[in-house]
Amino acid sequence: MSRIVTFVGVVLILVTIGIPIYWPLKTSLSPPEEVWEVGIPKNPTLSNYIDILSSEIPKGRMSEVVGTFTVVSPSALNPLKNSILVATVTVALTLIVSSIAAYNLARFSYRGKRFVSLFVLFAYIFPPFILMAPLMFILSKIGALNNLIALSFVHLAYTVPFSTYMLRGYFLSVPRDLDEAAYVDGCSRLQVFRKIIMPLALPGLVTVAVFSFVMSWGDVVFSLVVLQTGENFTLPLYASSYLWGWEI
Repeated sequence: MSRIVTFVGVVLILVTIGIPIYWPLKTSLSPPEEVWEVGIPKNPTLSNYIDILSSEIPKGRMSEVVGTFTVVSPSALNPLKNSILVATVTVALTLIVSSIAAYNLARFSYRGKRFVSLFVLFAYIFPPFILMAPLMFILSKIGALNNLIALSFVHLAYTVPFSTYMLRGYFLSVPRDLDEAAYVDGCSRLQVFRKIIMPLALPGLVTVAVFSFVMSWGDVVFSLVVLQTGENFTLPLYASSYLWGWEI
């Protein structure tokens, strides 16, 4: 009986996970007349992929619509390279900043620590889109608009708070006795952090890396605000522009 329950549970989990993956894949391989049909496409086609990979942004189209864009036609692979660059830099910066901040909250005691912890939690639940106007103002003042690395720094607004809060929990689960034993052996605080805390918190670091990569990869709103020329478009922004006839 227990095996049957386990089997049914596994099947339900696989179905729950599989449907969100299957439906976009099925839709991408379907001709327009079969998009809303349930089941395997009767006439599968790669034309959708060919269209988007061979499409180029019409030069000047966005400048006519928005007024601030100067668009040039990128190659099909350029948005992919841009997305990989932005997401990779975001992951690296998030791991560095959030791990140091989380270690501070988990191991140090000082006045105002509770306020800092609550501030991190508030920053996590705070809608980052409210920051768009000030961020754009700051980036324009320092000349960082239309810069892929600047976009990675913008993404930290919603990756660092969650990552810090998560890593803090992992660091708190590491016994302080290990720290004290390492200090007795002559390790510095940096060595304890790098050689003991970080390896033991590896599952949390992997989770943070995946979360940061996915959030940065799928961003459209901040990319639309920061990036102003077609050669710097990320893949989601390129796909959204294609979907809306380059008038997003």
